[in-house]
Amino acid sequence: MTDFACPASGRLHRSLDAPLTVFERTRIAIQLGSAMLAGGLLAAGWYQLRFGPSEMANIAHLIIALAACVVALPIFFIAGRGVITGDPNTFSEQLVALATLAAMAAGDFITATLIPVIMSLGHFLEERSILGAQVAIEGLRKLHAHKATILTPDGEREVHPDMLKTSDTLVVRPGEVLAADGEVIAGNSAVDQSPITGESMPEDVGPLDPVYAGTINLTGLLRVRVIRSGSQTALGRVVDLLRDAEQSKTPVLRLIERYAGYYVPIILTIAGVVLFVTHDISRTVAVLVVACPGAFVLAGPTAMVASLAAASRYGILIKNTQFLESLADVDTVVLDKTGTLTFGQLQLISTQPSHGYQEKDLLRLAIPCASGSRHPASRAIANAAKAAEIEGCSNVTRFEEVSGKGTKATCDNEIRLLGRRDWLLDAGLAVPENPPHIGSIVWLGLIPCASHDKPSQVVGCFLLADTPRPEAKEALQELKLLGVDRSVLLTGDQNQVAERIGNELHMDEIIAEVLPEQKLEIVRRERERGHSVMVVGDGINDALALASGDVGVALGAAASDVALKSADVALMASSLNRLPLAIRLARKTRSSIHQNVVIGAATSITFVWLACIGMVAPLVGAVLHNVGAALVIVNSARLLGFNEKKGAKNL
Repeated sequence: MTDFACPASGRLHRSLDAPLTVFERTRIAIQLGSAMLAGGLLAAGWYQLRFGPSEMANIAHLIIALAACVVALPIFFIAGRGVITGDPNTFSEQLVALATLAAMAAGDFITATLIPVIMSLGHFLEERSILGAQVAIEGLRKLHAHKATILTPDGEREVHPDMLKTSDTLVVRPGEVLAADGEVIAGNSAVDQSPITGESMPEDVGPLDPVYAGTINLTGLLRVRVIRSGSQTALGRVVDLLRDAEQSKTPVLRLIERYAGYYVPIILTIAGVVLFVTHDISRTVAVLVVACPGAFVLAGPTAMVASLAAASRYGILIKNTQFLESLADVDTVVLDKTGTLTFGQLQLISTQPSHGYQEKDLLRLAIPCASGSRHPASRAIANAAKAAEIEGCSNVTRFEEVSGKGTKATCDNEIRLLGRRDWLLDAGLAVPENPPHIGSIVWLGLIPCASHDKPSQVVGCFLLADTPRPEAKEALQELKLLGVDRSVLLTGDQNQVAERIGNELHMDEIIAEVLPEQKLEIVRRERERGHSVMVVGDGINDALALASGDVGVALGAAASDVALKSADVALMASSLNRLPLAIRLARKTRSSIHQNVVIGAATSITFVWLACIGMVAPLVGAVLHNVGAALVIVNSARLLGFNEKKGAKNL
């Protein structure tokens, strides 16, 4: 686990691992311990000074001075290190150190003690507030299963998830959390995948379906073959990438840090002018105290942490926070077709029965041929029959698959052929011409066995095609409303197929029959025209295009290693509705950062002015210093409540 410094504070914030590190525990113990010790010494010195004998007054003053030194030493150390290294993350400590030194020089050791005590306590509470915002992200780690049941030659055995190996067989009962990514080899169940994909509805899974670590088995008993375990699972990779994203900075934050170097000299100049004009060391100390840039420190990190938490709740993985800003500026979307705009698999569009047969008759007769094959066309027909709850004959005596031609099954004293038109022609069947259709056409023919007098005949055909995702049109319309005015369909598929999909979805431009290298050039062309381009693909054959856009978005990344590596934003579920949601969240986050900067500037300027005119004493300033930081934290925390409906209304 790594720690990272919060800009302009010198205070280290915890990364995604929930337990505090040894370093953090030590630092917090020193921070609070020195403040409590100094408070005790100050109370003892004040009591001695107020109620003790007058001849002991010097000892009382010495105790109070010791209290100031105890609480100031850690701050002096951090500030001194920052001056030597030029670290802009210690501006706050530098100003507190100067204020404390000024109070000591004026002989006001009570103020010199109370200022660091109040500031330390305020910083601690401030830090715990930020960590509270991180809880939503840290909750991902809690999704890991604490135990796993594997099937061995000696029976079932319970092991720790870290001990799982590839090809182990998991036994997952209802209510249990899956301990690894894998493939169902036996059983059927409904699985709650919302922690990974953000989908609210459980997904029905059966043999050969993928399942992921951190998801919850709801109904049936499953046996799962382990494919990935530990940090290699989709959940483990998401946590690692979120840790990296949490520590990254947007261009807005880098701009703030660039000018942060001018902040301390400006404040010192103001404090010097106040001292020169008023000769009031108390005002000078107050200026230094209230000028500590706590709100500026938190302007970006709190908003980013809250935004990442909200995004992860919807299955949106943002790998680097700079892409939040890029997302907010997108005006052009370039989408791959297969697997992105469409399901990437054949679907039954319609049937054309003949000789008096009906659609349900075609499906019933085709089941013996389709159910025994893994060919995409056979799968589409078998799935359509299953969806229509149609059952075929149960006495199949022979099945054969002819590569590149079709399948043949013997059932009910007849041979059934499901496949290409020319294959059925070669079998002696009279097959009509293919009907007009952009996609695959599969014919079904019947040949009676020798002992039967029925004629051989073609009973109809199935029209198959890859269809658009049901949410695609709505998502593209919503993107238009968000100002993403240009949409481009980019595919290596045939022009006719691309035209059908693109026209159905009202795409602005359709470019077909392109290679991955050509996709890269087209994306570059769009950027050279001045567009801010978001590229959406499946993260495998679109890797070049994803990397070349202003923002690359991988769809369905829970199942793809390449998707998580090649894209800037990964949508864990295969839902295009997450695209407009991600843009709205990005714009909301940028707006929150700008609001936080304004809050920080307004509170700093106001409090510095009040200190200059003598309306804020140093101790009051130490309390007021935290007001701006508290306002920033509250404003950023609003992002944690971001949701689809609210986002649509606000943006």
